[in-house]
Amino acid sequence: MNCRDLMEMKEIQGGMKLMAGGRGLNHVIRWIYFADCIQCLAGNVNAADLIHGEELVIVTDQKLTCDDERLIAMINSMRQKNIAGFVINEGQISEAVRDYCDKTDLPLFELSVNLHLIDLSQLICKALVEEESSANSREHIFSSILYSENLNTREIIGQAEYFGIHLKGLYRVLQFCIGENHTAQNAVHGEKDSIRVHENIKKIIRTEFALRGLQQMFLLSQVDTILALVPVDPFNNELLSKVLSVITANGEKKYSVSILTGIGTPYEYVEDFRLSYHEAQSAVQLCRIIGKGHNVLFYENSGIYFLITQIHNEKLLDQYVQAHIGKLLKADQIQHGDLCRTLECYLDHNCNANISAEFLCIHRNTMHYRLDKIKQILNTELNDMSVSLELKLSFDIERYRQCSTELR
Repeated sequence: MNCRDLMEMKEIQGGMKLMAGGRGLNHVIRWIYFADCIQCLAGNVNAADLIHGEELVIVTDQKLTCDDERLIAMINSMRQKNIAGFVINEGQISEAVRDYCDKTDLPLFELSVNLHLIDLSQLICKALVEEESSANSREHIFSSILYSENLNTREIIGQAEYFGIHLKGLYRVLQFCIGENHTAQNAVHGEKDSIRVHENIKKIIRTEFALRGLQQMFLLSQVDTILALVPVDPFNNELLSKVLSVITANGEKKYSVSILTGIGTPYEYVEDFRLSYHEAQSAVQLCRIIGKGHNVLFYENSGIYFLITQIHNEKLLDQYVQAHIGKLLKADQIQHGDLCRTLECYLDHNCNANISAEFLCIHRNTMHYRLDKIKQILNTELNDMSVSLELKLSFDIERYRQCSTELR
């Protein structure tokens, strides 16, 4: 639930009026907090210490609302804790407070005397509880789609319809893999903070898709990942890439975590969605393997790795590597050398020795010496295109197999 959802509730319409901060209506509301308590009214207490974040803060006491300097200082300190919005009684909002909230994109609402606080709190709390229950039910349905051995597709489609999710057309699974938060604050709070970050990333995902018309969606939390089921219409590759870029940027900026996202192939039938899920898993794994800034990867765009992942005979892959670069790997291991890196760089730069030498920051003569040694060890010529392709494929397979082993 966010501030925009609050304004659209029929029972509240007319009882609350948005006065400022309209650009922040997507702020998530986790709970409500009445800042008229004795602690908040005390001058020696920082009200921000009494909240946890994402609260809709309500103030009605004129001891606070009549003092602009004190009220703005309170709002500013609470805003650092990421509150959802601020509510003040009708006739008690000054121009200074309105300007501050507009400047900081913090939704500021005026509460009508016709909407009693007890009614407002009951309406919001009920909506939040119902939303939590709905989210749990949607997770259960999504889990059944991905893991149930005896899937009743007609029943699943009916359950999805109940929650406003129409499983018609092409859908694909997204897997968000959330990296560790290495900030000092996370080191203090540990697992509890990681769980909260995980939940906040889910809210970011839900919000960004809702902004583009997907109001209801399937999300499923796992240990260090979040799964999502997204329709291809209107989320084609271009739009989806933009949305995922925003999600990744927000996660890194707000919570100092890295997010790798794998996107499975679209499928039309519910029973095939689990195929998209396994492809999304593979795409995340390939993000780690490919590296070089790849944090979002469509499975169908994974290049040669698309073919490698289809080969489930691990022994066959290892044999291919040993047959083509096994001797070079062993030579580096024995002599603590750098021949494999040299050869791979040479192949990556279209077999141009001079450019490769510059990239490796070595002298050209050193580069040619290494290439001669590589030719001798492998007993092959490197300027043959077919040989180059085989060697490059061998390095790709070796990287894939190494990463696969580490992730187990």
